[in-house]
Amino acid sequence: MIKKVLNSAIEKGCKVKMIYQKDDQVVERIVSPRRFKGELIVCYDHFRKAQRNYKLANILRRLMK
Repeated sequence: MIKKVLNSAIEKGCKVKMIYQKDDQVVERIVSPRRFKGELIVCYDHFRKAQRNYKLANILRRLMK
């Protein structure tokens, strides 16, 4: 399901709001997904203003923006 939503965002050029677990922290990010790279999603992170890779397994929830 997560891959389906992210793939749709890639095709449409949409931003995605996601809840992500990083170590012991849970963070919220707004990203523009670019492509899949194995079990990672390569995104532009609008908070950090840089390209970042996120593990698909660590995405707790996502919402289309």
